[in-house]
Amino acid sequence: MRSAWLADARFRRRLHALGWACFIGAVAGAGALGTSGVGRLDALITDAFLHWSPRALPDDVVIVAVDDASLAALGRWPWPRDVHARLLDRLTAAGSRAVGLDLILSEPDPAHDAALAAALRRHGHVVLPLHFTPGQMLGQTPGGMVSLPVPALAGAAAGLGQLHVDRDADGLVRALFLREGFGSVSWDHFAVALLRQARPGIDLPEPAPDPADGTGAAGTAGTAGRAGRAEAGRWNRSARFLIPFAGPPGSVRRVSYVDVLRGRVDAATFKEATVLVGATAPGLTDAYPTPVSRTEALMPGVEITAQALVALREGRTLRPPTWWQGALLAVTPLLLALAVLRRTRPRVGLGVALALMPAIVMLAWALHHLAGVVWAPSAALAGLALVIPLWSWQRLETALAYLEREFHRVRERLPPRDGLAVSASGGDPLDRRMAALTAAASRLRQLEGQRREAMDFLSHDLRAPLSATLALIELADADANGATLAAIEVQTRRALALAEGFVELARAEAPEALRTAPLDLRDVIVEAVDGAWSEARQRGVAIETRAPDEEAVCDGDVALLVRAVGNLVDNALKYGRAGGVVRCELSRTATGWRIDVASQGEPLAPAEAAPLFDRFARAAGGAARATAGAGLGLAIVRSVARRHGGDAGWRPADDGNLFFIELPRAAG
Repeated sequence: MRSAWLADARFRRRLHALGWACFIGAVAGAGALGTSGVGRLDALITDAFLHWSPRALPDDVVIVAVDDASLAALGRWPWPRDVHARLLDRLTAAGSRAVGLDLILSEPDPAHDAALAAALRRHGHVVLPLHFTPGQMLGQTPGGMVSLPVPALAGAAAGLGQLHVDRDADGLVRALFLREGFGSVSWDHFAVALLRQARPGIDLPEPAPDPADGTGAAGTAGTAGRAGRAEAGRWNRSARFLIPFAGPPGSVRRVSYVDVLRGRVDAATFKEATVLVGATAPGLTDAYPTPVSRTEALMPGVEITAQALVALREGRTLRPPTWWQGALLAVTPLLLALAVLRRTRPRVGLGVALALMPAIVMLAWALHHLAGVVWAPSAALAGLALVIPLWSWQRLETALAYLEREFHRVRERLPPRDGLAVSASGGDPLDRRMAALTAAASRLRQLEGQRREAMDFLSHDLRAPLSATLALIELADADANGATLAAIEVQTRRALALAEGFVELARAEAPEALRTAPLDLRDVIVEAVDGAWSEARQRGVAIETRAPDEEAVCDGDVALLVRAVGNLVDNALKYGRAGGVVRCELSRTATGWRIDVASQGEPLAPAEAAPLFDRFARAAGGAARATAGAGLGLAIVRSVARRHGGDAGWRPADDGNLFFIELPRAAG
């Protein structure tokens, strides 16, 4: 049996080790893939990092805003293009490095296109936007529609750039692609194209090679009209750029379009500056929710472009960790928590695991802020959140197996038919197993105590009178007056009483000894009193009984109850006052029945009465010393009462002592 338990324990350890290996592997895999199935949590955490570390943007990136004030002053949109020409001439005169006109210029304005084209050539570093719609959105796969500036303006511009942003599943803009297009035709993002004009030769993330027909980074190749189909091919995107937003909407320096046009803005504002002209008025602009804005304060597309341009110019980029970095970052806190749990108390391990959670968030922030690494910490957080219940479950399983093994070991030491009254209902399996083990251990201790008491009894209490009997028999021939025979009778009766008391106590405590049936306690009292009538007559004691007229029904063992009540009556006769009265009364209680046996005589002290229900305990008074007894009578009374679901006790009476038995009422 022991070898089977050891084999089972080894199997459990191997199974637990395999389970932990799979769990750690799953966390490492989630970390390597940069996801744990709760991407929204990762997004909330990484978005918060942008709020925790705002940056001041340089003054040499300026937005000329088509705002409400400009619309009120210059009239309904769109304005004639000679207005844009005049604005561009002011920016040229002010010495701006490059200008990005984030305006839709795909429809011709015959009266004013030439003026704007001339202004574009005079500046020489102006980038115009193009817009396209992927074929999937048009029901065309592959391919799509491209909206370009009119040819006169496209030819005069220094470059073109696409203005698309990349929306995540939650609708927020966190990134853009530095190059997009269809098939073999693709364009730089507007921010890249503008930055190449403002800082020629700047080192930028390289997009995928452009196999167009050779007109360069401006990306005007392969287009021959105002709007048309791109070359057949799939929509392709490359060089995804996570935007390290420096602040909420309004962080980039803004001036009103009408103020610039009318000369109310100092020309030094635009000296060597990169200028973006775009709409910020509600209803006119393409505004988006971002991690640093709210739905009621969307960020205009022109500002998203400006913030991306500043980040690219300063070399501030965000990137996810490599697969092995993500796996290492995810499993390291988990392994640390497991190491602590294996070597410390559970509450210490729980405290360490809880402390590691904010530490993980702070590590993710440090990587984001200092190294530009966007680490999704939810895999590590989920691993830590699960490690405590999983570890507790494993330890609970181990504890249950240990308790079960110990229970069987203890039960093997019990007698073959010894019962363990442990309820299988109530509590969880651990509670039930602990209760079973506690009952088994308690029963084992009880049996051990009984064994010691039996040995003490056999070696002293029973041996002494029998030895005395043997000695008296040897002297019987020398004693002619019969005193020896009388002493032999006394010692023999004492030994017999001890043996009978011990047998009765063992029967009262034996689990299989209780044979219950409905009975009337009035009959029990009558039978017990009848058994004591002869001794009462000898002592000159009157026994008075009182009982209710109704039946006092109780489920019990008649023989044991008669013996218990008889013991109380017998004690009352032995230790009560000679010639006195013993009152035996049966009464109803709230939960059942109560049998009181009161005697007249020397009252006991509470401290003296409490131990009398223990085995071999006797009172210390003179009456006790003068009366032979084994000290088992009241122990039998209490054992019988408790076996019937009740109890026994003592309380002082008016002129003596009162011992009682309480029993429950019959079920039903």
